[in-house]
Amino acid sequence: MASKDTKKVAVEAKTAKTVEAPKKEETKVAAKKAPAKKAPAKKAEIKTNVLLQFANKEVAEKDIIANVKKAWTAQTKGKIKDIKTIDIYVKTEEHKAYFVVNGESQPEFFVEL
Repeated sequence: MASKDTKKVAVEAKTAKTVEAPKKEETKVAAKKAPAKKAPAKKAEIKTNVLLQFANKEVAEKDIIANVKKAWTAQTKGKIKDIKTIDIYVKTEEHKAYFVVNGESQPEFFVEL
């Protein structure tokens, strides 16, 4: 009868090992985390520089815009923060840039280039 008991113990030992194995797998599954979501890469903004060349002169777009803002604030006593839109019309033959700010225009709204 000792051999039956030994077989029974061996079967119980195998059963115990089999029961323990799934617990270890469950632990491994629980330990895995969902892949972290990466924020979408920001697209690099293209830097541009516009230069207007005429009559042996060169004027940068940013300088024209700065001069228009300065002229508009001086002529209207407005503030730069009040500007919503600026339209600039460059007339190279006159060496002037006429501008319209917030849809308003006047004959004196120009800057020398």
